[in-house]
Amino acid sequence: MALTASVSASAQAINIERFRPALDRFGFLGFNGSATPGHGRFNLGLSSWYSNKPLRMRRADGTRAEVIDNRMTGDLFFEVGLFGRWSLALEVPLVFYQTGEISPPVPQTGWTSFTGFAVEDPRFTTKVRFFGKATQPTQSRPDGPGLGLLLTIPVPIGSTSFYASEGQFSFDAQFLGDFHLLGAGAGMMLGWRYRVNARDFGVDTLGQELQYGFSLKPPIPPAKDLFGLLELRGTTSFRGRSTNTLEGDMGVRWTKNTVTMTASVGMGFIRGLGQPQFRAIVGVSWSPETDDMDGDGIPDDQDECPRLPEDHDGFEDEDGCMDPDNDNDFIPDLDDKCPNEEAIEGRDRDEDGCTDPE
Repeated sequence: MALTASVSASAQAINIERFRPALDRFGFLGFNGSATPGHGRFNLGLSSWYSNKPLRMRRADGTRAEVIDNRMTGDLFFEVGLFGRWSLALEVPLVFYQTGEISPPVPQTGWTSFTGFAVEDPRFTTKVRFFGKATQPTQSRPDGPGLGLLLTIPVPIGSTSFYASEGQFSFDAQFLGDFHLLGAGAGMMLGWRYRVNARDFGVDTLGQELQYGFSLKPPIPPAKDLFGLLELRGTTSFRGRSTNTLEGDMGVRWTKNTVTMTASVGMGFIRGLGQPQFRAIVGVSWSPETDDMDGDGIPDDQDECPRLPEDHDGFEDEDGCMDPDNDNDFIPDLDDKCPNEEAIEGRDRDEDGCTDPE
């Protein structure tokens, strides 16, 4: 469990972890959606992933060396919603196991192997949705477009010896944009990672970083509540290819009542610092059941359309289903001057939804 050699004098403390799981099933894989839980609602989850060869060092002579061969990492998280547009979350990331080698201060003595467990920096996260529908207290998440801002501040108390902490202040700020409909969705993320001081590792330097991501969450018919996950994420520190990353992931997400399970695999297209050659991810989260999934005021056990909100226009409002054309005259209610009276066929020349006088 203890490290047998100190980090080389040419390598400062860095946190190599590039993957960060979304905090709920309405987000994507490696970044969050813009919506927040309803006021007082929460979710709890654990994700774990295996990374193959996530760290290698470039030396001054141009040679490279794999520093970490295998790494099993996890993230335990808790998120609570406030006022329908705001959320707070705590994440506790852990390195369950890793194997590799560290170059000691005198390279002539060779490499020293190590294995071990480590605690990464705990993270506090807050998110605000400033555009899009607010989440009702009885609702999981609203459909439609949304924009949000997310800020994450790690507490630098993790293990610097196991590449689990930089031992300094930093933060992530991300702009989130997405669109969701009946569980399916698409989203993008653009962010910035700030470090007080740049970190050197071999001849490479990690400084401020631009983050970006794109994700699709399509339904997988005919299965109910089963969705695919297709995602591309990357970073650039503007210091060259060796410090940039780009990863693609593909997976599935399935929800059964209060439990959601996620599984995916991915690979790194640009092998920058902290980018694994291969990654496999599994996760499970739990959220209390909602009383009114679509937030239309009709309990789910009485709602004939629990995922689509009632339009509350005075016409059959008790069934919980939207009625875009109350009188079935093929004139949408928004354009129909007589929405509850069907126009007599052949006597609606101006197509306003009303029967023209004789």
